[in-house]
Amino acid sequence: MPSYDIAIVGAGPAGSSCATLLSRAGLRVALIDRAAFPRDKICGDGITPRGARALGRLGILPKVMQVAQPNRGVTIRGGTGRSFTIGFDRDPEGPSDLLVIPRLVLDSLLLEHAQKAGADFMAEVKVTEVRSSAADTAEIVDAQGGVVTARLAVLATGAESQLLRASGLLPGKPQLEHAARAYFDDVDGLDENVTLFFDGVDMPGYGWIFPTGPRSANIGCGVFDRGGMRQAQRLAELIAHHPLLAPMLARATQREPIRTYPLRTDFRPEFAGRAPRVCVGEAAGLVNPITGEGIDYALESAEFLAAAVGARWRRDAGAIHAVVEDYRRRLRRRFALRFGVYRWIQQHCLTGANTAEFLDLVETSPDLRRALVDGLFGRSRLSTYVRPQVLGPGLRMALGKRRVKHPSGADAL
Repeated sequence: MPSYDIAIVGAGPAGSSCATLLSRAGLRVALIDRAAFPRDKICGDGITPRGARALGRLGILPKVMQVAQPNRGVTIRGGTGRSFTIGFDRDPEGPSDLLVIPRLVLDSLLLEHAQKAGADFMAEVKVTEVRSSAADTAEIVDAQGGVVTARLAVLATGAESQLLRASGLLPGKPQLEHAARAYFDDVDGLDENVTLFFDGVDMPGYGWIFPTGPRSANIGCGVFDRGGMRQAQRLAELIAHHPLLAPMLARATQREPIRTYPLRTDFRPEFAGRAPRVCVGEAAGLVNPITGEGIDYALESAEFLAAAVGARWRRDAGAIHAVVEDYRRRLRRRFALRFGVYRWIQQHCLTGANTAEFLDLVETSPDLRRALVDGLFGRSRLSTYVRPQVLGPGLRMALGKRRVKHPSGADAL
C-alpha cells in the first residue's frame, strides 16, 4: 500500500489549502516543502474578494482578517498622470475588500490550518522527481534518495518548472513574466485604496502601492510580456524618481532590498497533469496575465481538485485517472475562456499607445470601469465582457480604429 493517499509538493496557498480539504475528507495526506516555515514568498500580497471568499469556505478567513489590511477600492493612475478612484461594491453576502497580507504570514496560517486538519508536514525536503511507478502510484523522490509513495501526487510548486520538467509534466521551460517588490514603513499619503499606476513602467505592465497597514506598503512593478528581466532596476528608478512614489517615500524606510520573482501565466488545461500526478495553482500556469495575481486561482484550483477527488475517489486503480480527468474538466470550464479573454485584453488594450486610450475609456465609461475592476478583483462573470458597452472599445482598439460619433451621438466604428 502507498505511504499516503495523497502527497502534495509545495506548501504555499495551493498546496496547503489542498492539504486541508483532502485531510478533512478522511484521506492520508503528506505536505512536503523544501523550506522550513515561516518562510517568505515574494509577491504583491493582495487577495481579491473572490480569494477571500475561498478563504471563508476554507474556514480561515477570520484569522486572516485579524492581520490583513483591508482596502475598499482602487486608484488607477494613467500614463498621463491623471488618476481616478473606483470603490469596490459592497457585497452583503461576502467579503468586499481587497486584503493585503504578507505571504510570510498568510502561508504560515494556511500551513497551520492544514496541519490541524490532519496533514503530515515534511519540511526542508527538496523533491527532485515525481514519477509514476509500475503499480500506477506516484513516487516522490527527494535529493537524498528518499521516496514517499502515494496514490496521487499534487504539485503545488509555483513558477518553478524544473521539477515539472524532470517529471515529464511540461515539455520545456515555459516563458516567464517578471515582477519586483519592496516593503516600506512610514509611507506618506496612504489611504484605504490600493493604487495601480501605468506611467513610467514597462508595458504591458503596471506599478502598484498595496498598503499593508496605515503607514506601510508593498510597492512594486511588473511587466507581463514574457520578458522584462530588469524589473528590480525599474523599481529602483521608480522609487527614486516617480512623481507619485518619490514624495510618498521621501521620509519612508525601506525594510529590505528589492526582490524580484517570476510568474507563470501560461495556463492551458493540459498543464493540469497526468495520472497519477496533477498540478494546482501557478504550477498549472494559473496566474492572471493582466495583474499577475494568483492567490485566488490557487485556492480555487485546490477546491476543484478536492471536488474531483470527492466525486471520483475509489479504491480501484482506474479511479485516479478519473479524478485527474474530472479535475482537468473543471479547470477548463472555469478558466480556459476567461484566460483567453484576459490575454486578449492584455495584447490589444494594454500595449503601447492603446493603454492611454483604454484607461481614458475606463475613466469615462461606467460599464467598462465596473467590468474592468470587478473582473480583475474577483467579482464579474465572464458574460460581462461580451456586453457591447464593454466589448466595443476593445474591438475598436484591436482594429486600430478610433471612436466616431453618429449624428445621434452614439459611438460607432
